Amino acid sequence: MKLEKKEQLFHWYKQGEQKAINIKTVPYMGISPIEDLVKKVLYEGGRVLYITGEVKEDVLMVRAMAEAGFSSISIHQELEIKEQAHLVIVDYFQALRIKSRYDLVVYDDVNSFPIHRKPEMQQLIGLVYPKCSKVLAYSFEVVFMGMDVMEVPMAGRSGFVSEPRFIETRLNLDEFVPTSVYEYLLWFVFEKKKVLFITGDKKVKRKVARFLRKIDESLEGAIFDVDEIGTKTMKELCKDQEKAYIFITDDLEDYIDMETNFEIIIHGADAARYSYRELLFFCLRSGLYDDLNGEVIMLCQHISRDMEKTKELTRYFNKVLWEEGFE
Repeated sequence: MKLEKKEQLFHWYKQGEQKAINIKTVPYMGISPIEDLVKKVLYEGGRVLYITGEVKEDVLMVRAMAEAGFSSISIHQELEIKEQAHLVIVDYFQALRIKSRYDLVVYDDVNSFPIHRKPEMQQLIGLVYPKCSKVLAYSFEVVFMGMDVMEVPMAGRSGFVSEPRFIETRLNLDEFVPTSVYEYLLWFVFEKKKVLFITGDKKVKRKVARFLRKIDESLEGAIFDVDEIGTKTMKELCKDQEKAYIFITDDLEDYIDMETNFEIIIHGADAARYSYRELLFFCLRSGLYDDLNGEVIMLCQHISRDMEKTKELTRYFNKVLWEEGFE
């Protein structure tokens, strides 16, 4: 993060009149915009509560603070939360049980796939608000209304955020795949891409896989059901650069541990299970690992408000990137 913004953040923590602040950035940004502030609080003997959905073994803030020499860290305690540590890492539900007081609370809504909606975030922060001196919402959207917002453009791993393509159809999506999507799949196979094909449930997943195999034999050897092969095999297949793979799943997950960019097709993207939060993360996931972003195709019978908001957000982040450059 630029020095000017870093100093602005330090000033807010030490002297700012507002108790809360919004740090707004793109999904999967990492912790660089907030890392130095957390270090500063810990160096000064303060206590930090860090709320994140990251897997226990992969919490970026834990790795960074351990490398900086901090050892007083408590990570995702399932039973009794060890709140005597200076840095306490909890998930959403564990945060509901905290009792101690903290100098700084950080809600990281950026570095893990969102399983909680914005009102849930605001409700949780409302519960911990009286137990801290300062609270920071690190998100891709404004969480604290009426509070300062600090905008941080995306990091320099890719040239842009993938804007979703909408494909509307009157076909019964439980039974068929439109020709336009089929043509995309043929192109992805020709280009030896890795495709993440997300369906609404297991029944639809089986029907779609059967339909695709039936209409074109060239897809037969490329389609893999994630439930059948498991994520361990999926991870190995993702390393194969000589062949295309279409991974079909009904799990609402980003498969972030698969170190590849995905071409992402969301089957029935207008369904209630998809809010703009999940859809936006898929747009960023398509370009996570290298500069060649994948496509994000949203197949639907009508364009939902959440789909429209997703496109608006991707365009907004690209606009900020164009105007301010990488951080």
